[in-house]
Amino acid sequence: MNPAQSMHPDERALKLTRALHDHDLDQLLPLLGDDLRWPRKQLYSNLRLIFAAARRDGVNLLRPPDDFQAWLQVPLRETVRGPGTAKVNTITARLSTLSQLYNVLMDEGLVLRHPLRGLERPAAQRTPDTLPARADIVRLLVHAEDDPALHAALTLTYHHAMQVAELIALRWPAFSHADGTLLRRRTLTRLDEASYRALDRLLAAAGGPLAQPQGRVFPYDSNDALRTRIFQVSRAAGIGFINPARLRKAALRDFVLTPEQAGFIGEQTFELARALARGLAPDTDA
Repeated sequence: MNPAQSMHPDERALKLTRALHDHDLDQLLPLLGDDLRWPRKQLYSNLRLIFAAARRDGVNLLRPPDDFQAWLQVPLRETVRGPGTAKVNTITARLSTLSQLYNVLMDEGLVLRHPLRGLERPAAQRTPDTLPARADIVRLLVHAEDDPALHAALTLTYHHAMQVAELIALRWPAFSHADGTLLRRRTLTRLDEASYRALDRLLAAAGGPLAQPQGRVFPYDSNDALRTRIFQVSRAAGIGFINPARLRKAALRDFVLTPEQAGFIGEQTFELARALARGLAPDTDA
């Protein structure tokens, strides 16, 4: 149990009140224990400019004035290094942390109303999702050739937009060696030549089509296991880590696929996914 939570309620309330009155984050944060879900270093970073401004302007954080929301707009947007305006995601993080703090204070009975109620939050700032360059993907596939399982997993992901969950669950009876089709979660996909060769290589190691293996195709038991192996080979190839999800989106960017070849059952959903993938990042090799 956190020592701060094991103390007598009256003692805890007194210490919380004193820390807020003194605008003292060093005293306040240890008292909150696990009530706030952020790491303490991040909590301090999110709240310090607000507490510093409250100390400077004489604002009572325990009894916020009527114009508290208007006053708050300035410290929310301040930057640590001086002139400039904080990014939208930073403002949102500060607001979220302060809101959590007042939730705790209300639960403790120290605040009667939530001073942020009704405050409009800024729209989230989206970071552009950059897809890997085609040259990097090709380099990764070349370096993965010494690992047939990884090479096949990457090829299926890149050429047919297969999801990690599909790869992990895939078993040999879903692969028809005779006609090169693969039964997926949602569709029956006819594999292209590169994907067929990669799977055929694995099938041969499993005993060949006549042996009719029944086990799992890939040795990965989790998303993390596959990601770790990709990370290792990416480093060996001298390129940045290529996330499987982005590799899947790159398939929609780089190949002309039908919905069935990409694992989609609906034309509309497939076209939306393809449009998003092609708009996320330009093809740097064009």
